[in-house]
Amino acid sequence: MTDKWPLLDSYFRTKSFVDQEIASFDQFVEEKMPEILEENKEIAPKIEEVRIELSDIEVLKPRIIEVDGSPRNDFYPVEARLRNRTYSGPLYITMKLYRRDVEQDVRRTYIGELPIMTKSKLCWLNGKTEDELIGLGEDPMDFGGYFIINGAEKALMTQEVLSSDRVLISKTGKDDVRAEVISTRGAFKGKVSVNRKNNGSLSVSFPASPKKLRLFVLMKALGLDTKEKIMNAFTPGKEIENDILVNLESLDVESVEDALDRIGKYVAPGQVIDYRLRRAQEILDGFLLPHIGQTKEDRLAKAYYLGMMASKAVERYHGLREEDDKDHYANKRLELSGKLMEHLFRYAFKYLIKDLKFQIDRTITRRRKLNISTIVRPDAITERIRFAMSTGNWIGRASGVSKFMDRVNYLSPLTDMRKIKSSLNKNRELYEARDVHGTHWGRVGAIETPDGPNCGLVKNLAILARVTTDSKILPVEELLKSRGVKLE
Repeated sequence: MTDKWPLLDSYFRTKSFVDQEIASFDQFVEEKMPEILEENKEIAPKIEEVRIELSDIEVLKPRIIEVDGSPRNDFYPVEARLRNRTYSGPLYITMKLYRRDVEQDVRRTYIGELPIMTKSKLCWLNGKTEDELIGLGEDPMDFGGYFIINGAEKALMTQEVLSSDRVLISKTGKDDVRAEVISTRGAFKGKVSVNRKNNGSLSVSFPASPKKLRLFVLMKALGLDTKEKIMNAFTPGKEIENDILVNLESLDVESVEDALDRIGKYVAPGQVIDYRLRRAQEILDGFLLPHIGQTKEDRLAKAYYLGMMASKAVERYHGLREEDDKDHYANKRLELSGKLMEHLFRYAFKYLIKDLKFQIDRTITRRRKLNISTIVRPDAITERIRFAMSTGNWIGRASGVSKFMDRVNYLSPLTDMRKIKSSLNKNRELYEARDVHGTHWGRVGAIETPDGPNCGLVKNLAILARVTTDSKILPVEELLKSRGVKLE
């Protein structure tokens, strides 16, 4: 057997155990924070003539505010540890206050503090040589990738979740089949499923829908107004055509408006027809497959997507395709520190906006002068982020996300940075989910897992395993179009 140590030595001469965590956090600051700002760029409180526009979010390198109120920029991690402070950088945003569409105030506003990951691009230690690190009181062998909250070193544990926007086929009963997808857009995450019953009937369930809707009624409401268009949304095949004909026979709506009214009667019972139609359209745009889009123009694409899901369900029923394995690592995603911080920041930022609306309404009601400096409370963001990172209680009822880093020996913090935690309930048996899967090979250590309830649910990344960060969809779409791929 050949000696593998030269390979490992060569690999880690240029790479670090925590490169992926640092890259993930850098991506969160550079790309995801502006995206979150874009989602909430305009604040319109109840008082109609007032609105605020937000732009240009920026995080500065860590600084410390002394007791006398003077800021000091040379704030290094070692000082945060010794003085029990949080190693964080100030957040700034440009706010424009309009009243009756007339600009009243423009200000570069401080909105809170964001904890900074050590050795990331915003950290003072980034790019420092070994001698410089020693001079700053740091261990040159320290790899970074963690946060310092109130003097304690905290590592965010990578979370293993089911892949979003990916159709999975499963059997739900003796002969019933379900095609489901976790559709995600921003902070919203909803499960959409197409169900094929033993008698061939197809139905759809999604968030905000009070009961299972018949698939063809929904497809008609989305714009497929003729039977030919509905049939063209499915994959060709005798078995699928039979199911389509069975469902078409029971289709009892003639037009798009009739189909919308049928849905409106479920979501707004007892209301006038105009309100029912409007409410049905709002639910279809906002809650049905939001990852495709949330505008009227996206309805046809949603109808074809539902056709694809239904085709897969029918194919599974007739044995033309296999059931999807939820434990297969192609159907899983690992959420690194940057993704976890994105969830947390989105939640904290929405709370800030809610607080701004309240402050504006209160200021105007009390007939006080309205200006930006009096309505912004920086604690709104700072405290929510700090509380989550101190306790480990995250968005979506996840617990144990933030972990106090052990420094018992050199290997202990390394394993903390490479741990993966499943989102499944540790008190249930879930034998298959805890088993070693073939797709773990080369990605997850097959031996390293704790005893007890967490066995098989807390895992460790393999030594040479690396996790990629998010990539943008638009460049891929442009490349495909340039190669002649056309959208039918």
